[in-house]
Amino acid sequence: MVRTSKSDEASTNDTEGSPSPHDEIIDGLKKREAQRIIQRSGAPLVRKLFSISFAIAAIATVGSVIFGAYQVSSINPMRRIPDSPAAVSGNGTELLVRAYTVPDPNQVGRYQRSLAGTLQPRYQSPLGFRIGGKIIARHVETGDRVVQGQLLMQLDPEDSTLQSEVAHSDWIAARSQLAQMEAEENRMRPLVQNKSVSKSEYDIALAARDTARARLDAAERRKQLAENQKSYCDLKADHDGLVTVVLGEIGQVVAAGQPVIQWMQGQELEAVVNVPESMQREVSSLGAEITFWSRPGILLRSRLRELSPIANPQSRTYDARFQILDPPSDLALGMTATVHLMTAVSSGIPIPMSAIADRGGQPLVWKINPNGSLQSIPITIVRYESEFAIVKGNLVQGDFLVSAGVQRLDSTCKVRVWKEAQ
Repeated sequence: MVRTSKSDEASTNDTEGSPSPHDEIIDGLKKREAQRIIQRSGAPLVRKLFSISFAIAAIATVGSVIFGAYQVSSINPMRRIPDSPAAVSGNGTELLVRAYTVPDPNQVGRYQRSLAGTLQPRYQSPLGFRIGGKIIARHVETGDRVVQGQLLMQLDPEDSTLQSEVAHSDWIAARSQLAQMEAEENRMRPLVQNKSVSKSEYDIALAARDTARARLDAAERRKQLAENQKSYCDLKADHDGLVTVVLGEIGQVVAAGQPVIQWMQGQELEAVVNVPESMQREVSSLGAEITFWSRPGILLRSRLRELSPIANPQSRTYDARFQILDPPSDLALGMTATVHLMTAVSSGIPIPMSAIADRGGQPLVWKINPNGSLQSIPITIVRYESEFAIVKGNLVQGDFLVSAGVQRLDSTCKVRVWKEAQ
């Protein structure tokens, strides 16, 4: 049995634990390969891990800030972020609003309804010749003002002149025949007395005289009629007026009574409107004023002159004519006229419908105080009009009301009135 000494064991152990030169070479090659692999694929992975770590840290920081803010707000509620800058008193923030000035609640003559119509003359009629013929002359134009007796148009008088001459010849013949019959009757009168002529022969002569006299009367009538027919070739104005439309032209052959000129008589003008069925009974008791779309500065007084008792079958409205009192001279026929019907006394205060807010079914308006604060005023709506609502409430003349955006206001808001540039 071979015994080994302790020195031999130690040398053996040292030999087994220490790497050999061959192992060192292999380990070096492995480390270089590992570093090469890390350089190829490790850098993007490190970047991704770094980005994920940074995002997690940022989320944690934001969460801690929010949690801290929530704890502070729960401890001191007065330090919460306000819902609206205008609701914070004393921070200098004001809402810019438009204001409406309340008019006098006791004013008279508030508009109840406005009706659009046209301006027309009271007396308007077509003019035509009383006989047929060919137009040979026209002496007026559309828009001309004419006086009574002024010549407007003429027909060719040739046929009328011939008829007048024929009638005159018949009249001369009838007059001669009457003279002959009268002479015959005068000669036979004494002969009847001495029995030289029978009574029947005298009666025949007397009847012939009366017939000749009647024929002369008829001839005189035909002569006068022919002269009138000749005068009808000239169309003249019966009264002073204004030519509105010319319908006939030179060379046109017209029949008797065919309109050739449209004209208005006199200076009276009216606004013709259509009254709805709901106002047919009360329109006669309302006052009326008239404005014109093309004359914004004119406001004229008027009165109802005529209201049709029968509704129009197409529109189911009633034609009404309002006479204009003291019309200016520059008004033109056919202009758009608006008739404003007014009540005798105002039944409320007119305010824009955009100024009315609603809180729990209660209509109200926001009154602007001198310091810019708001005060809610409950109102009662009497009726609605086209642009305004007639209301009742604790409002006086001169109050300023918010006229738009009222639904987003409350009593804590501060406002500033918008002023138009002068």
